[in-house]
Amino acid sequence: MKNRKNFIPVFGLLFLAVALFFTACQKTEFMPDPEGEKVPFPDTVKSSLVDIIRATPTLKTFYAAWEKGNIKNLLKEKGDKARFTVFAPSDAAFQSQGITVASIQKMTAANIDSLLLFYVSLGDIKPINLQDRSDNLMVKSLLPKPGVYVKYYEGNVPGTMSYDLYFHRYYMKIQGDELLANGKKTGKLNYIPATDGGLYTLTRTIEKPTKTILEILEANGRFKLFLESQRLTDQLFFETIAPVLEPYIGYIPDDEEMRSAWATYRFYYTTGWKFTKPIYEGFIGQNLTVSTLFAPTDEAFRKVGFNTAEDIVRFNLEHGDARFDEDYFEIKGGYPMDTLYNYHRDFGRFNRPRTPGGDGPSNNATVFFSNDLGPQLNNYLVGLGGNVGPEYAFTMPLEFSFNNGRTQIKIKGSSAPAATVIDADILSLNGPIHVVDNLFVPKGFKFK
Repeated sequence: MKNRKNFIPVFGLLFLAVALFFTACQKTEFMPDPEGEKVPFPDTVKSSLVDIIRATPTLKTFYAAWEKGNIKNLLKEKGDKARFTVFAPSDAAFQSQGITVASIQKMTAANIDSLLLFYVSLGDIKPINLQDRSDNLMVKSLLPKPGVYVKYYEGNVPGTMSYDLYFHRYYMKIQGDELLANGKKTGKLNYIPATDGGLYTLTRTIEKPTKTILEILEANGRFKLFLESQRLTDQLFFETIAPVLEPYIGYIPDDEEMRSAWATYRFYYTTGWKFTKPIYEGFIGQNLTVSTLFAPTDEAFRKVGFNTAEDIVRFNLEHGDARFDEDYFEIKGGYPMDTLYNYHRDFGRFNRPRTPGGDGPSNNATVFFSNDLGPQLNNYLVGLGGNVGPEYAFTMPLEFSFNNGRTQIKIKGSSAPAATVIDADILSLNGPIHVVDNLFVPKGFKFK
């Protein structure tokens, strides 16, 4: 009996050990395959950005520029702990733009620095920052554009909250296995982490804008009715209202005074399309608006019966109500096409909700490239916050959809034909231009 008592616990321990062994085998065998990007251990990232660039066979041109220019010292000025993200075009990408190792050797150091700073951003932008989002990430490069200032967001200028310095930027996103910049493919995702940031290798260069929206539209030739009708309508407005003010102020104000003092509410022809003139000599403040434009072609106007800019001005004159209100001693009203154009130019913010005192929500960012244009924008808040409560938030008034793989846009609730985006991502300093083949027509709007 004594031997039997000792045998039972030993047998039990053996059984438990065997069971645990097989359980462990089964758990390992049926573990799911790992998903997502393989993340290296921190101690395996031992190479700096310049070491990686030097060792990458397809970046000989980029490395030649890095060595000849002053980029190393410029980055050191950011501090020893600063990290950077480099978007480096491959040799083939640079060669398509006429840039080679030989041409780099002929460039001045200043031109080389300008070339490289456009492709370098302060901060460590990892693939996960570009993947897990529904929109594009705005990446601000280290290349400034002197004399250009945008709306305050980041506080680049010490001691001011009225404007930011303009740095060239691009809007990035990973879509599938492709890296997009400004809605265009730059090649398959190719990212290498470094001790001082990370490197993306591009098989296509990123476009750098050089012109404003107005300059691009004027040079294009497809938007004559859109441009000229607005210019002439502004002229009609000045000619109608300015003389009415003479009995009250003793003179007829010029166009500039009308814009800045008497009818500041009006969305003028050049508003947001070119650099804003300083309000006085030496003034520094926001002089560039960054947003998205949906530009209707001349054919879009012909579809609704407008064959000339004068036809549109005549329509505005017949149906407009621009006037001077003697009781309130202010200018009020406008023209019917003002409302329609505002949807193309400013997402219909002219109609955003306002408090009894006239305050409306602040403008939310509205820079959208072709890969942004879709139903996910239909509930986007184009106006939010500021001096008003959340009840005054302004939801996107446009409706985005797809038809046979092409983006279509219309004003919500309108029965008018939707506009199709026929040319996308035309890049300006102000932001992207998308060309549409129909006008955005509000509900109930009549052309006759």
